[in-house]
Amino acid sequence: MIALQPLVSEFTVVGKLEDILVSSKGRVKHLYLSAAEKDYSIEVAKSDQTNLSQELQQGCYLKVSGMKKYELHQEQLKYKAYRIELIDQKQPAKSKIAVTNAPSKILICQGSSCRQQGSAKACELLKAELQTQGIADRVDIKITGCIKQCKQAPNLVIMPERNCYSKVHSAQIPKIIAKHFSA
Repeated sequence: MIALQPLVSEFTVVGKLEDILVSSKGRVKHLYLSAAEKDYSIEVAKSDQTNLSQELQQGCYLKVSGMKKYELHQEQLKYKAYRIELIDQKQPAKSKIAVTNAPSKILICQGSSCRQQGSAKACELLKAELQTQGIADRVDIKITGCIKQCKQAPNLVIMPERNCYSKVHSAQIPKIIAKHFSA
């Protein structure tokens, strides 16, 4: 049996605190933030839970940093905060800072199973669709080795969001590009 390892990276989000989940002992367990690009549910690390519930109020602005983990087997992105800073509420413009900006990439598996199932053709179609949409200069296509999803071949991953697509066929490619990269 092959163990799937989660994909882990850092994140920083600035947003408005919408709700807090507090344990019976008064410790903050989860933060629910709304930022310009999306809403976040963020687990708070145990080391950072002390006395936060007394300082935080619904509607205040926070800068939250920590680790985000994409768990392949659950196809889920989880956030865990290790640093939480209260930001002056008079500066809401700062709430539009997005998750750490990273260049957009499409990772496409070229392992033997994916190649046999048409990943080379999918790669060519991706390049053509990016040219057609006029965004080939903003999105890199990176060829990878096996990503351990052989039964679901061909596979691709949209970065930096780490959205995974399996059993990709040619009709899906324009929809995937439009969903993730359209202006």
